[in-house]
Amino acid sequence: MVSRAWLSDQQKRRAARIAREKGLTCPACGSSEPVPEDKARTHPGGGADIAIRCVDCESASEMTLVLSPEEAKALGLGHALRGRPEDP
Repeated sequence: MVSRAWLSDQQKRRAARIAREKGLTCPACGSSEPVPEDKARTHPGGGADIAIRCVDCESASEMTLVLSPEEAKALGLGHALRGRPEDP
């Protein structure tokens, strides 16, 4: 089951940094300054997808940042993936 998690400002900044590190660029203008949307789609396997757009041209083109389970956890989406805190 795919679920949605709201992103905090800090998570959005981290997601933008990950997108730049992965070399994600706008297909319309080539800019590498992504702006994440407010929600992430989390997957049962631990990964996540975040829709992003270009801050420079604000084109209608929307890109998707695909996060590995490790990246999603580092971004703080681990709690959203499980729906409950980890057992000690």
